[in-house]
Amino acid sequence: MPFGNAALPENFVRAYLEIEGGAKLDCYFNPTEYSIAKTNTWEAEKVNGKSSPNQKFTSGNPRKMELSLLFDQTFPPFKMSVGEATALLLDAMEVPGGQTAGAPTAAPPFITFGWGKLKFKGACTSLTCTYKLFSPEGEALRADVKLSLTQTGQPPKGQNPTTRAQAGFGVHRVKDGDTLPSISYASYGDATKWRLIAEANGVDNPLHLRRGSSLSLPTLET
Repeated sequence: MPFGNAALPENFVRAYLEIEGGAKLDCYFNPTEYSIAKTNTWEAEKVNGKSSPNQKFTSGNPRKMELSLLFDQTFPPFKMSVGEATALLLDAMEVPGGQTAGAPTAAPPFITFGWGKLKFKGACTSLTCTYKLFSPEGEALRADVKLSLTQTGQPPKGQNPTTRAQAGFGVHRVKDGDTLPSISYASYGDATKWRLIAEANGVDNPLHLRRGSSLSLPTLET
């Protein structure tokens, strides 16, 4: 969608990229898609003679966003040339001038992708600008821009705080039919350990759990 307001539909919201402490770039076109990935690290609890060991949650990894954008200035009016816009992003991949090597601030700035209610702030771990159309003078008129952002700070809004496990604990998301004894048996192979789960989560009734909530699973002492 070009920059001309007359061409924009009602309630149209433009996506943007914002460099921390620097410029905010309105996207030439809103993305047709983006992806957000989240991975967790689990470790197998090795037991002699057991072919299928239990999995123990060790840590979560930050969310990652993959984003593709089209920068095209052949549909005026536009606010910034393709060359200027991509130069700002490429410069944001560098450590700011004047920073002392080894200092805590000696790092490239974070970049935020925003679109409507979505705001994803992260470290830009990869940036590729592929230039595809040029003026007779060699000026770039069109570019495909691909970014990889790794989340920093708190997860985006919309995350239910009850989904976070206590530090060092595993986590179980409650589904229909779950009770604390059944969760205890599935987690520890012993239904009588349900009281540990109840105490860790402040649960009063072991037979009535809220579907979709998450329970911290304490590590059993050996």
